[in-house]
Amino acid sequence: MLRSPVFPALLALAASFTHPVQAQSSAYPARPVRVVVPLIVGGAADVVSRLLAQSLTRMNGQTFYVENKPGANTMIGTDVCAKAPADGYTLCMVTSSSLSINPSVYEKLPYNARTDFSPVAPLVDPDMILLASPKLGVKSLSDLVTYAKQHAGKVAFGTFGIGSDTHITMEWLKRRANVDLLHVPFNGFPPIQQAFTGGDIQLMYVSVGNPGILAQIKSGAATPLAVFAASRSPQLPDVPTIDEVAPPLGFEPFQGRVWFGLVAPAHTPRPVIDKLNSQIREAMKEPSLQEQLSTLAMRTRNQDAAQFGDAMTKDRALWHSLIQEIGVKID
Repeated sequence: MLRSPVFPALLALAASFTHPVQAQSSAYPARPVRVVVPLIVGGAADVVSRLLAQSLTRMNGQTFYVENKPGANTMIGTDVCAKAPADGYTLCMVTSSSLSINPSVYEKLPYNARTDFSPVAPLVDPDMILLASPKLGVKSLSDLVTYAKQHAGKVAFGTFGIGSDTHITMEWLKRRANVDLLHVPFNGFPPIQQAFTGGDIQLMYVSVGNPGILAQIKSGAATPLAVFAASRSPQLPDVPTIDEVAPPLGFEPFQGRVWFGLVAPAHTPRPVIDKLNSQIREAMKEPSLQEQLSTLAMRTRNQDAAQFGDAMTKDRALWHSLIQEIGVKID
């Protein structure tokens, strides 16, 4: 029986398409991988990124290293990632500020949050907490609202900058509770903590997992008022959530949530994305990493890249509605 010479040629053509795809995944990474963190050293996002980099380094036999590029409410570091080659050797730790909030707050962004990135995997949802200085003498959110109304414009809160997720959340609280609080922006967590400890600000809204926070609470140097999370924090089971304390004060529960995730420049090869997603999900199941994240009050999400992308789209719409209502806009 005669065989057409076309058939072997078609097989060879098909192989030429599939082999490079397989090679991209198996050969990656062939050199060190940069993980850009758009926040300063020492905060919760930086700590999580370094823990993840350690796991990925061990899994791949190649170094995954963190490079901090803070500034402009995460825009500087996020833009570095957006403009990097789409080869898998530059990844970016992003936050709800980077890709959900900034597009609605800023008239002009150096990157397009919708089209300049390929979702890789969610990392964690940190438990956020509102803390008050013991000098205020308040023990609950209700106490704070009463005190703030009696001392309008005298109570200062620190955030990670104008238009950040921490700023938007506190503006939401001001609007809902009808109180006048003074906003003091900082460039990251360490200076916020320093200002709080020094008495320059009386409130801070931060991640429970930030260095020193639990110690401050346990020592009485900071009074916890509410945890902003879906349920009470395992690290602080006696502290109510904002969803518990908001309705008695006459306003609805808070819908916005802070999250950290990993993205790559748009058009990064799909096999590389899938490999990283699989490894990150595997790393998040490791007992040692789970214990470390639990200690930091970080909640993990098990999602593939597409699910993470869908979650970001929904989150962007949610924050957009909050920002429109509050009226925060930066030219």
